[in-house]
Amino acid sequence: MQPQDDANVPTPPVMRPPDALGKPLAPLDLDEAIFAHVANSGYPVSHFNLASASGRSLAHICATNRSDPELHTVLISRQRLWDCLREHVPDKAIADRRTVSRVIYSQNQRPVIQFADGSPDLGADLVIGADGVKSVVKRLVTDDGNSDEYPAAFDGLVGVGGFIPSSHLPKNEPRGRMTVTFGAHGFFGYGACTVAPQSNHFAECTAPMGDEAVWWSTYETSNLPDTRDFDKVDILRQLKERHTGWKDPTIQKIVAEADIDSIYPTWITPELPTWHTRGLVLVGDAAHAMQPSSGQGTSQGLEDVQVLSMLLAHYLERHFSLSASRVGRQVPATVEEAVDQASKSYFELRRPRVKRIVDRAKQMGDTKRKKGLFEEYLTYFILWIIGKHAGPVNTGGKLPLDAYAKQVYNDLPLYAVKKVIEHDKNPTVDL
Repeated sequence: MQPQDDANVPTPPVMRPPDALGKPLAPLDLDEAIFAHVANSGYPVSHFNLASASGRSLAHICATNRSDPELHTVLISRQRLWDCLREHVPDKAIADRRTVSRVIYSQNQRPVIQFADGSPDLGADLVIGADGVKSVVKRLVTDDGNSDEYPAAFDGLVGVGGFIPSSHLPKNEPRGRMTVTFGAHGFFGYGACTVAPQSNHFAECTAPMGDEAVWWSTYETSNLPDTRDFDKVDILRQLKERHTGWKDPTIQKIVAEADIDSIYPTWITPELPTWHTRGLVLVGDAAHAMQPSSGQGTSQGLEDVQVLSMLLAHYLERHFSLSASRVGRQVPATVEEAVDQASKSYFELRRPRVKRIVDRAKQMGDTKRKKGLFEEYLTYFILWIIGKHAGPVNTGGKLPLDAYAKQVYNDLPLYAVKKVIEHDKNPTVDL
């Protein structure tokens, strides 16, 4: 298990409750210690302050869910999230990293893995492609592996950002606030990403901020930048140019002192016809890389893993159980059949949910693109209307859950998985 190449990306994954790390998912058998560790390593956000480039606050949107107790959105850096998860994986469960040079696959055989260091080939009942937007396994799932029928595409949006002392944030900054500002030439966000020592909030309440905050800016460009060879001075010049005239003094202070080491183009995966084929299955970005606007990329990857694990456990248990009567029941005859049934059910369960999130993320991402004067002020008006309907955050005002929000935050994968398992055990149970 190694950190991804973008583990130090300053743009924080926004863990929207009840994401795959939310306490309402305790029935999913998620280790409570992992949840507590992750939640307390980030900053609990109670509301988003949506603002215009002119400095006007347009809306305060509640960032908690409808669980009991309510959980806050958690702002946490990718590296810190990775560190939390890594600490809960025993060293003995991690194989020494070896580079896979090739996966040999045909319809009549299980996959065979070849290694770059010349180690003996390894046959596998299942190869899980968690290899990101430029997935090699995806090529085998959707084609013959020699070409990529569904290449990841640059979305035209680029992010820059960094970490700053929380002292850069406004004095008397309200607890739990994250500010996101929209303008004609992009988007700018900032907020605390750590809490004060010994502030064990478990995402159930706000907490005093720690020493570190994060900022990020997203902008549109038609040219895909070279992330390894770019003009740092020019990127800083563009950042200052984009936000010239933006009235928020915090943004101006951050931009004036910004130091940019990396840039992050947004890559998205086109909708794939399938996420699996015999002995191969995709999870996370390899299956459905989505815009960061969703705040769901990390969470949906974790949901993928959990759903696939539960289904594999179910179908393999059915196969190996000596007590199960095979008379009149669809019990997998082989390990291969059990793996294939689990992969098929996984895809059928996950694809509709992920598609809804991807589609909404694209709509949200479009608000970060360049706008004409009319589009800019239309965006402000829409955000203002949203804020009016939401009501004051400090009085518990919240927008009614629309169909999308219900599907994302209420229709959790656990229940769908349980229904499939119950129906498989007893076909008289309705799906």
